[in-house]
Amino acid sequence: MNNIPQLLDKLVTMTASQDVELMEFSLLKTLNEFIPSRELFILRLDHNHQPYYQLKLSQESYVVHVENVLVEESVLQAIHAASCSAAPLNRQLSPAETVSIWHLIQLRAMDIVLVAITPEPLSGLDCHMVSGLLGVYRNFISVLNEAQHDQLTGLLNRRTFDDIINKIYSLQQPLASPTSPERRTSVDRSAYWLVMVDLDHFKRINDIWGHLYGDEVLLLTAQLMQTHFRATDHLFRFGGEEFVIVLRAAQQNHAQMALERFRLAMEEYDFPQVGQVTISLGVTRMDPNQFTATLLDQADQALYFAKEHGRNQVCFYETLVANGEIEKTEIITGDIELF
Repeated sequence: MNNIPQLLDKLVTMTASQDVELMEFSLLKTLNEFIPSRELFILRLDHNHQPYYQLKLSQESYVVHVENVLVEESVLQAIHAASCSAAPLNRQLSPAETVSIWHLIQLRAMDIVLVAITPEPLSGLDCHMVSGLLGVYRNFISVLNEAQHDQLTGLLNRRTFDDIINKIYSLQQPLASPTSPERRTSVDRSAYWLVMVDLDHFKRINDIWGHLYGDEVLLLTAQLMQTHFRATDHLFRFGGEEFVIVLRAAQQNHAQMALERFRLAMEEYDFPQVGQVTISLGVTRMDPNQFTATLLDQADQALYFAKEHGRNQVCFYETLVANGEIEKTEIITGDIELF
């Protein structure tokens, strides 16, 4: 690793992106040019230290796995050992393979690690240069994470919503240009559900107990959300007392069960001073053939129905339409004529 000008150029490229996934890809590409790796990937681990997301370098492209993430048991054991220490871990897997693991960053619901499998142990200079590069990466990613999360609750903020929806759809449908040097390979076939969550009678909480207790209710609600949903789900605070969940579930009944568990947990939770707080939820199945604005409108219609018919319940847009309780409204991509 003696080509310092080239490394500086790579640093500039890496920190030019505002997208975490592209930054991770750029990081892997940079490392791959300086260390002789057989495999190079980034893993996200849930609170049980199980991998649920893998971004893996594949020649000039990258592959994202979000289900059935397969990692060799010997590598998983090394990752678990590395999690007990802040220092990088180097372990011989076989006479011809060494695994090196660096802890990238720890967030509330996950750990992120970098894994390199090389034919021989990295030199001291290689390790030093990798550690320096990762230091720059961590500093930049911390700033980026702060910009993408709500300051009060720590959940994702509204400005990140469209980007995450686009990433979900791109995982399900590979990009059309296979020659793109930064293409993304699809490996996700899950169903996703867009959920709008609204705290019932939240204005009364602020009026009676004040905004300090209102903020505490919002913070505790966010913590309950993080407890009851998986790392593969996306949690947002849209503003005020309104939250949005992008829920990964194969069938509607699976989504129903997950949301009912959360609704019941909210109902049974004893909020300091305030006591019981309930929520209403409106849900619609995500469809890449519909505009995001249409999906939000459908979930909002289901939420409005829930609040108008007793609150503290989960309502699915598709079920309400099938039962004739609301009329179906949608804007299909391509239906709009600008001229």
